Amino acid sequence: MASMAVTPLPTTRIEAFDGLRGVAAAIVVLYHYLCLMHPHLAPSMGSSLTGLADTPLHMLWNGRFAVAVFFVLSGFVMAAAADRRRGALISNVVTRYLRLALPVTASCLLAWVWLSAFPDSARALQQTLAEPSRWLNFTYQEPIRHAWYAAADGLAATFVRGYSRFNNVLWTMQIELLGSLGIFLLYFVAQGRIRLFALAASGLAIVAWLPDSYLAFVLGAAFYEAHRRGALLPVPPVVPIVALVAAVLLGSPGEGAHLRLDLPEVPEQWHVGRPRGLVPVLAAGLLLYGVLTLPALARIFAARVPVLFGRISFGLYLLHVPPLYTVVAWAHLNGISEALIAPAYFGGVLLLALLFTLAVDEPLLRRLTDLRRSLASGDAPQALFWRRQQ
Repeated sequence: MASMAVTPLPTTRIEAFDGLRGVAAAIVVLYHYLCLMHPHLAPSMGSSLTGLADTPLHMLWNGRFAVAVFFVLSGFVMAAAADRRRGALISNVVTRYLRLALPVTASCLLAWVWLSAFPDSARALQQTLAEPSRWLNFTYQEPIRHAWYAAADGLAATFVRGYSRFNNVLWTMQIELLGSLGIFLLYFVAQGRIRLFALAASGLAIVAWLPDSYLAFVLGAAFYEAHRRGALLPVPPVVPIVALVAAVLLGSPGEGAHLRLDLPEVPEQWHVGRPRGLVPVLAAGLLLYGVLTLPALARIFAARVPVLFGRISFGLYLLHVPPLYTVVAWAHLNGISEALIAPAYFGGVLLLALLFTLAVDEPLLRRLTDLRRSLASGDAPQALFWRRQQ
């Protein structure tokens, strides 16, 4: 059929995806701030829970669903990159690791600095809050070691064990790396319609044996394949609208919502609100589908502010947590009003993310482009020195 014909590979970025990633990063920042300062708004973090946690409004600060959106977006983007560079498996693997590990290491070193300056703030705050947040249990609780320990945490340990002792948001990095490498390997060994069967088989294998979060990468890659084949459009407008409504209804409920809402009994991985279950992954996929098929929704995410947030999203994600359990906790302990703490924190994190993007993330991306070209041309000695762009 004509609708399944393979179109030329996309050569431009989908700006709406940048905006979607930026909005998701902002949601994660707000979520973690609420985990610390208002745990009753974050399911499972406090001893009480607001009724808003099971309404569509909760999507505005449901950081765990936002992470599922990150993973589906990564699946789409990694599939596009792997398709453009099908024969460059080693290059893809090396540059993907460096693209994640070097900024992650920088974030761990910055976290080490904050933790060294405020080593007891999290523990002291947890002991003084009327409603202590469970989230504070995931902060660094050991004597601060030498800086090399933080560097090793960023370069290797975070990816091996699936969490960081310095920056608790880095649990996603193991999934990001392994999910990306899985997509690269699949695209290296399978082409054409065989690739579609390989994606389907991978999805079934993940559901049966692997953590559900990895399904997001397969789902994102499947949407990429459908998009480049023109299989997503045209459709009646009601289809993407229904998909968007379903994404909001399935993606917004907080942890434990399935039981609180007395929903039908199903296997646990299908529970609504289960943070790393199948439902948030499918909801994130439906949201991605809505962005690809609803021009009005795409224009919202392609607006200037969401795209700006998308530009700094990696830095925003990597750097926003350590100041919370150090500087913000210290400020709260010293009686500073939240009316001053909140704008100072959000403004400071945005500025820090912008500086990180300009000084670390974007220069690294340029050098990785040089490295990838050098590896592709077999120019290994010069690749080791990462030639500067002319």
